[in-house]
Amino acid sequence: MLISMQNFRNKMKLVFWHWFWLFFMSLLSSSEGLSSDGLALLALSKSLILPSSIRSNWSASANPCTWNGVGCNGRNRVISLDLSSSEVSGFIGPEIGHLKYLQVLILSTNNISGLIPLELGNCSMLEQLDLSQNLLSGSIPASMGNLKKLSLLSLYYNSFNGTIPEELFKNQFLEEVYLNDNQLSGSIPFSVGEMTSLKSLWLQDNMLSGVLASSIGNCTKLEELSLFDNQLSGSLPETLSEIKGLRILDATSNSFIGEISFIFENCKLEIFILSFNYIKGEIPSWLGNCRSLQQLGFVNNSLSGKIPTSLGLLSNLTYLLLSQNSLSGPIPPEISNCRLLQWLELDANQLEGTFPGELANLRNLSKLLLFENRLMGDFTENIWSIQTLESVLLYS
Repeated sequence: MLISMQNFRNKMKLVFWHWFWLFFMSLLSSSEGLSSDGLALLALSKSLILPSSIRSNWSASANPCTWNGVGCNGRNRVISLDLSSSEVSGFIGPEIGHLKYLQVLILSTNNISGLIPLELGNCSMLEQLDLSQNLLSGSIPASMGNLKKLSLLSLYYNSFNGTIPEELFKNQFLEEVYLNDNQLSGSIPFSVGEMTSLKSLWLQDNMLSGVLASSIGNCTKLEELSLFDNQLSGSLPETLSEIKGLRILDATSNSFIGEISFIFENCKLEIFILSFNYIKGEIPSWLGNCRSLQQLGFVNNSLSGKIPTSLGLLSNLTYLLLSQNSLSGPIPPEISNCRLLQWLELDANQLEGTFPGELANLRNLSKLLLFENRLMGDFTENIWSIQTLESVLLYS
């Protein structure tokens, strides 16, 4: 009896393993041609909710290189995933870290929420990362500092908070960094100077504080520096002079102090705005070298001295906004040489003398604010012949 029971158990074991093997082989055959990249994408699709237009051909029986939004190299390794503007929701799962050959990840303009998984830092081949305009939150993981080949980092219009990891900016290949319109706090990392290939740095509309590190001067290829609507303080570093090709510098609505100590001799500036800070000293005369300058704004600071006559050399200037300072002296008639000028705001200063009749030559002017100054005399009637004029305030 004991022997027969033992035989029965052995037979049952054989039956069990037989069925297990059949089950295993059926699973294997169903994804027989699916690569590890394909398996990772399928797993990723469990957390990312894909619309039917994308999901329609994401199948275990198909080559993932043929799937919507997926791109491969000649060896059928997944190198790009672009699901931008595709109504994708859900969250990014840790499986993203298994795509070892991924070079481009674009998930922008969707409804993706949750955190950036730490495992994203395993995608060491990544060159372009765009997660902008989503519902992502939490902090930017320090593991993203492992993405040493990254040239584009775009995380704007999300709800990221916490500080910018020092490791993130230790990248000599980063050319474009867009972290604007989040809830980031803390200081701009000193490692910003290690991004020696940087062309665009957008950090506006956050809660960043502290100083702009002098190391920014190492970013000699920088063209766009956007810092407005933060809580930055201290003086703007003199090392900005090293950035010869800077086109846009906008630091509006911060708490910067001190004088404008940097100089752009061969100036390439197109937009230069420092409004709503605590900048003091005089308006630098070297601004006359900025022949491409279109917008110049120093509203609500503590600037003093005279308006430089060299501003009359700015033939492309459309906005000259110098109101709410302590500027003195006459309005230089040379400003009338800025024939493309549309907005001229000089109100709430200590300007004196007469109204320059030459201002009537500004035939594109739509807004002229000169009130709250010490100007005297009559204003030229020719100003009313400017057909584009919409708003004129001369006296308080």
